[in-house]
Amino acid sequence: MKVDTEMERLLDEIPMLHHGDLLGRRDAAGDDGGGGGGGGFDVSCLIRELAEMGVVEGDDDDGMLSSPPGFFGGGGGGGGLSPTSSLCFVGQDAGFTAPSRPFSLERRRVDAPPPTLPSSLFDPFAGFCLFDATAAAGADSDGWDVRCSPPPPPPPPQAPPARGRSKAARRKGGCAAPAAAAAAAAAASPTKKSAAAASAAAARYESLAGLRGFMYHIARDQHGCRFLQQRLDDGKREVDFIFAGVARHAVELMVNPFGNYLMQKLLAVCDDEQRMAIVLTLTKDPFVLVRISLNVHGTRAVQKLIESLRTREEIQLVVEALRPGFLELIKDPNGNHVVQRCLQSFDANDNKPIFEAAAVHCLDIGMQCHGCCVLQRCIARSGGEQREKLVAAIASNGFELAQDAYGNYVVQYVIDLKVPTANASLTKQFQGRYIHLSMQKFSSNVVEKCLKVFKEADKATIILELLAVPHFEQLLQHPFANYVIYSAIQNSKGSLHSALTNAIRPHVELLRTSPYCKRIYSRALLKK
Repeated sequence: MKVDTEMERLLDEIPMLHHGDLLGRRDAAGDDGGGGGGGGFDVSCLIRELAEMGVVEGDDDDGMLSSPPGFFGGGGGGGGLSPTSSLCFVGQDAGFTAPSRPFSLERRRVDAPPPTLPSSLFDPFAGFCLFDATAAAGADSDGWDVRCSPPPPPPPPQAPPARGRSKAARRKGGCAAPAAAAAAAAAASPTKKSAAAASAAAARYESLAGLRGFMYHIARDQHGCRFLQQRLDDGKREVDFIFAGVARHAVELMVNPFGNYLMQKLLAVCDDEQRMAIVLTLTKDPFVLVRISLNVHGTRAVQKLIESLRTREEIQLVVEALRPGFLELIKDPNGNHVVQRCLQSFDANDNKPIFEAAAVHCLDIGMQCHGCCVLQRCIARSGGEQREKLVAAIASNGFELAQDAYGNYVVQYVIDLKVPTANASLTKQFQGRYIHLSMQKFSSNVVEKCLKVFKEADKATIILELLAVPHFEQLLQHPFANYVIYSAIQNSKGSLHSALTNAIRPHVELLRTSPYCKRIYSRALLKK
């Protein structure tokens, strides 16, 4: 009795399995989605119990239903239903025969709709489709080797409008649209050419007018500075507009890596009144212009300012503003270019403060790498009384400058001028010290210059002092003095030359072996 009751309970669950009520569902006990039999109804256990009671038998040899892991909600092993399995009832008194393939499409009516399966079963599978009767007709005999209906073809891409543009293109060409329209109108109608040009100019000005209040910040940006420089070429109205926005910030922009280029361009195109306003802004505090000139970016802007000055008032304001820092500017790698630009652009009267400062500080300036160049430029650009004072100041410090690495060039420059008073001053300072000067690296060059430029009497003084040295052979072997001896041979004549060669001949063997005497020995006169 107990067996019959249990069999009836199990047989009542078979139709439910056939109609798909157990597929993909979870009962209350297995709703937690656990592995094994916790994720849906365990069909294998049902079949096993039926087989043990002799009610059904499986397709497999061992009478068990095999199913792929996890199929139709199964979690681990055997928790699903094999699509190729069949249930076969063996009892004669059951009153009906169960279908051998409960999931086969052979028993499904063509006109009957397919069973509705739970959506949770198919959501993870993209492109999943239900079986239809047409696909089932060409399926294999087991009813599961059925092809899905192909997905509908994607709609053909729509061609973009013929005159459409992307958002980036519209944005890029938006600002140029008014100008392009004006140009097209001018090409279509030559009589409207002036109107189109005015329209384009108005469009450019409107694009610039939108920057009101932000001109200073835009000028400090690389691309903004370039944009403003381009607008300066559009006309006087644009120049006035940009000048009004940046004139108050001239000091900050002149030392800015990008703003200094805008200031240089603005100084080249502004009118006299605007340039005077910039000059007044820069010279209001004397040390402001000096500080800008010492800056690596500001020095270029100040040089451009100096080039653009036209009136005497502007020049005097700039020179007076630079006067307190002349010494520092001359010795600075950036500031010395500002001073040299003043010497190049202004006349001697305007540069008079520079000449006076150079004469007072000639010793300090001449012994500096940049200062020695500025000092020579001052001599070249000066004239008259100013030049005489400057040359006299340098000659009075000739002995100290001659021994310096940079000052010796200034002394040689003065000697080449052949100013009698200056050379006389140098001769007086050098007399009795030619041996000392000849044995030094830098001053030996000055002695050679004296032997080439001085008068014959002064040359004789130098040669006689060289011959009077107790150990003349030491001068011949000296790394610097041997050049002085060689220059003396070249620039001497008559009895003075004979006395010099007679002093050298006893040391011919030494001249052949010493590395510093080869130049002297190479003289044809000494080989005879």
